Amino acid sequence: MTAVATYYWPGQTQFGYGAANLVGAEAKNLGATKKVFVVTDAGIVAAGLLQPVLDSLVAAGLEVELFDQTPPNPTTTAVDSAAAQFKESGSELIIALGGGSPIDAAKAVRILAGGPVEARCAEYALLLGDAVRPLPTVPQMPPMIAIPTTAGTGAEVTPWGVITDEVRKLKMGMGGPATTPTVALIDPAMTLTLPPHLTAATGMDALTHLIEAYVSTNTAPIALDAPILDGIGRIGRFLRLAVAQPGHQQAREEMMLASMLGGIAISSRWLGATHSLAHQLSGIAHVHHGLACALMLPAQMQFSLPGALARYAQVAQALDPIPVPGSVRQEAERGVTAVRQLMIDIDLPLRLRDVGVTEAMIPELADNAIIDLNWTTNPRAITRDQMEALYRETY
Repeated sequence: MTAVATYYWPGQTQFGYGAANLVGAEAKNLGATKKVFVVTDAGIVAAGLLQPVLDSLVAAGLEVELFDQTPPNPTTTAVDSAAAQFKESGSELIIALGGGSPIDAAKAVRILAGGPVEARCAEYALLLGDAVRPLPTVPQMPPMIAIPTTAGTGAEVTPWGVITDEVRKLKMGMGGPATTPTVALIDPAMTLTLPPHLTAATGMDALTHLIEAYVSTNTAPIALDAPILDGIGRIGRFLRLAVAQPGHQQAREEMMLASMLGGIAISSRWLGATHSLAHQLSGIAHVHHGLACALMLPAQMQFSLPGALARYAQVAQALDPIPVPGSVRQEAERGVTAVRQLMIDIDLPLRLRDVGVTEAMIPELADNAIIDLNWTTNPRAITRDQMEALYRETY
C-alpha cells in the first residue's frame, strides 16, 4: 500500500493548434468586462506573437494594459513595477504571454495584486530558513490566463514562479497551489518561430523537469509515473527534430505536450538538485535557465544514481529505448550518456566555461545553491561542498 499522496492538477487547460485564439472568450468567461493586463517581453512583441492575442481580446470588447518589459530572468524590481502598473490600471484579469519568464512574472504580479498594499515581491521568497509573507487566497487574487510560447518550463500548469532577487543574486521560488494559472491556453503554433538554440535549451528544461520528478523522493503520487515516462519518450523522439526543423508541426506539438506533462509532474513530485544548481547559474552568471539545467543535469544524474538506480534505468529506456537492456546499473549509466549525447546532437555546450561562468564564481554558486529548496527531494542527499564539486566537474 502507498502512503497518502497529494496531487496538484492544473486549472482548465486548452491544448492544440489555435488554442491561443480563445483568449478573448476565456477572459470573458472569467469575468473580465472592461480591461485585462498582459504580461510579456520585448522579444515576444518583436516576433509578432502578441498581435493575435490582442486581436482576440479586442474582438471580445476588452481594453488591454500592456507590460512588455519582463527581463529574461524576471527580477523583483520588474515584478514590483508591473504590479504597481496593474493596480493603477484597473485591470480585472492577468494574461501571461511568453516563456517561463513572463509567466513567472505574471504569477508574482498576481500574488502582489491580492496581497497588502505595502507587500513587495522579495517578501514572498521560498528559501531555506527564510520567513515568508503569507500568500493571498484565490478569491483575493485576479484570475490568470497563461499562454506559453516555448516548450520547456511548463509554467502554465504549475503553482510556482521563479524570480531573481538582484540584491542577493538569488533565484527564488514563490507561490503555491493557489497561484496555478486559472486557464492555460497551450498552442504549439506559438513555438513555430522559436529559434533552434532556444528550442534546444527550453526542451532540456522540460527533460530536466521530467527526470527530476521521476526520481524525486516524493514518489507517493505514483499515478504520475506513466505520464512522466511518456513525456521523456516524446522528448527523446522529437526534440532533435524540433531543433533541426523549427516549422515541423508534429515535433512542436509533441514538445509542447512533453513540457505540459513536465509541469504537471513537478507540481506534485517536486524537483531535485539540478534545479538548485541551475538557478544560481542564472542568478549569478545570467545563464538561460534551460541551458543551465542542461549543463548541470548529466553530472548531477551521475552523482544521484545510487539514490534511485532502478528509476534512472527506467529513464534511460524511456529516453533511448534499446531492444536488450543491460543490468540496472548499466542502464542507469546509459541514461547519463543519452542525456549528454542529446545535448551534443542539439548543439548545446557541455561546459560552464563556455557560457560565461568563471571559476571564481563557483564558491558563491555553491553557497547559494544549498539554500535553494529544490534539492530537498533529490534522491541522494547533497551537501554544499558536493555542490561545489559538481560545479567544478562541469566547469
